[in-house]
Amino acid sequence: MADLVFTSILGAEHRDDLERLLFFNENQARASDGVSFVVERYGTPRIQSDNERLHVALDSSVQTQTLFVITRVRGEIRPIGVVVYTREADTLVVLFVAVDSEFSGRGIRGHGMVLVRMIGEIKAIARRVRGISRVLVYMGRATPTRITIRRESAET
Repeated sequence: MADLVFTSILGAEHRDDLERLLFFNENQARASDGVSFVVERYGTPRIQSDNERLHVALDSSVQTQTLFVITRVRGEIRPIGVVVYTREADTLVVLFVAVDSEFSGRGIRGHGMVLVRMIGEIKAIARRVRGISRVLVYMGRATPTRITIRRESAET
């Protein structure tokens, strides 16, 4: 499996890739009910470009963060995953998750467990953010998966 890089920075040259990943994903049909619920509650995602960098915003007042997963495929850098999340009090709420169908559990490169690694990275981010004690992940359902964040106790 190629190395995965998690980043909040994605260049504007990858807009078409991000559109395919987020809006025209083969796995989208399996998550349509959950996506509809999240859109109703939080807003519709849209791709924005600021200073030649892409991020996913909502058409509501909810502020989001975007985490991209990139790798090298056939010699080219390509985004293969995206996570859109927000903060609500002591919780990171994962609103949208998309994985390139080639890298999904059913894909020809699915052995890399990209989705599992993406959720692991969100949990790592949550551990670093002061005041966060849980993560809610909407994974194609109206009821999110709840993950309690455990911090390692400080060494004395």
